[in-house]
This record gives sequence, structure tokens and C-alpha cells, in this order.
Amino acid sequence: MFIVMFEFVVKDGCKDQFLAAWPKVTQGIYLFKGSLGSRLHRDKNGAFIAYAQWPNEDTYRKASDIKMSENYEKQRQLMHDSLNLESTRTIHEMEVEIDYLHRRGFDI
Repeated sequence: MFIVMFEFVVKDGCKDQFLAAWPKVTQGIYLFKGSLGSRLHRDKNGAFIAYAQWPNEDTYRKASDIKMSENYEKQRQLMHDSLNLESTRTIHEMEVEIDYLHRRGFDI
């Protein structure tokens, strides 16, 4: 599994637009581009940090060439319009070494 972490820098006054568009864009990336989903976080300083999972690095690299539906592309544009793209950045690109995240109880 391949993981990418982003820091999104939102323009002043655009937080609501960003927060409305982000889940829709993430859903489109999942449905059309092959991601395994993503989580959006806020750090203690208020920065938006996203953690995105991909089945492998190749799927992630090829995703930028894949168009989503018109509706998802419109949401993507709204999200991009809400961002300071010069300051928004990729923080990490990583391979999963050991995966021990679980959504259910551990078997003991």
C-alpha cells in the first residue's frame, strides 16, 4: 500500500468551500482513479492535513491522467479555487511497512 500526505493551505474566507468540496473530490478519486480513500485532519495549529491511501505507487502516479465525471471535476475545481496552491504541498510519500490499523476489535 502507498500513502501520500498533503498539507492543504486554504485561502482566507474559503474554509467552508474547501470543507464542502473535499469529501466529494475524495469520493471521485476513489471511484474513478483507484484510491483506497483518504482522511482529512486538522493539526493543533489549524492546518488541514490529508492522509490518502493507494493500492500501490503506480496507481497513484497514473491517477493524474484519469478524468473524473463532470460533477466530480466541478467539485475538484471548487476545491482548487479554495486553496493557496503555492503553499499547498505534499508532505510525505510512503510505502506501508506494517499495517495494523483495524476498524474492529483485535483478536486476542
